[in-house]
Amino acid sequence: MQIDSLIRQAAAEQRCVVGTTRPVQRGLQYMCRQGLMVNPYINLYCPAEPWQTMNGCERHLHILRALQLNHGWTAAGESAVEAHGLPHPWSMHEGLITIASAHTSSNPYGGKRYSTCRNRTAAALPVRGSRQPLRRIFVRGDEPVIVNGVRATSLPRTVVDAVMLGTFESSMEIINHVLAHGLTESELRAYCAGRRIDHARIESVLAYANPLAENGGESLVYATIIRAGFAIPELQCEFENFDHPDYPLRVDFLWRTDNGRMIVLEYDGLRKYQDPTMTRHALQENITRQASRDQMLLAQHVTKIVHCFAEDVYQPERLIAKLDQAGVPRLPQPRALPF
Repeated sequence: MQIDSLIRQAAAEQRCVVGTTRPVQRGLQYMCRQGLMVNPYINLYCPAEPWQTMNGCERHLHILRALQLNHGWTAAGESAVEAHGLPHPWSMHEGLITIASAHTSSNPYGGKRYSTCRNRTAAALPVRGSRQPLRRIFVRGDEPVIVNGVRATSLPRTVVDAVMLGTFESSMEIINHVLAHGLTESELRAYCAGRRIDHARIESVLAYANPLAENGGESLVYATIIRAGFAIPELQCEFENFDHPDYPLRVDFLWRTDNGRMIVLEYDGLRKYQDPTMTRHALQENITRQASRDQMLLAQHVTKIVHCFAEDVYQPERLIAKLDQAGVPRLPQPRALPF
């Protein structure tokens, strides 16, 4: 009965169950052997069925909330990114919990970096004496906040750590997001002033950041365009909608070349024409709608329309080939970035 009560309370608080006593631990471990519970972290448990339906973000937050019941920890780094709900690459969901430390011996940015198509995953080593992957990073002069039921580093600090730990692409995704939601470049620079961080990394992202990117996918496409040395495009440019004049067409990326060409790049996310759940009628509607939209753009002097998908983001050589084929202006060499 005690275990049932603990499970109900944990579910209500959106966290894992903590094995509070030896008998409770033995009971929860027995339920794990029966396949009724899972044990995602040391002495933390969750009913198997709801756990299987959670995405990586939800699982991470369930673990964090449970850990903070018994520890005065402040989520930092990737864990703070989760708490603040910032967009991030799925590759960070490896069970690594990152917390703030007041000790200067903590290596702020050693060890693991986000994995992308360009970077192999580095080993995430647990803190000495721990049976779980746990990292501490040195944080000083920051005021923690409570967000999504988790005590975490402030938003500016979380963004700075994400840039220090991440790639140019993941950093662009996060900074575009926070700029679009109220944090300013001056606030980020003010937070960085006087702190011992790699200012070149922050500045290299801020130099190109554009909060007009409407989602993480567009930010990743934008970062790939920049890294590869293509001309910087305009974002969210409007064109006339002949069918509905009050609702202009907006294109994701637009290049106006010196010879008068206009090249449009549209990010379509997952391939909408390969969804096995889509009916034939819905599929045909999508194809017809896109063809009509493309024709309206071409009628307004757009010379080339390129469609890219999530697959092109994760295999950037595909996106680069599409842009080269479309004739998007490009520098002789990729841009030098401190990442």
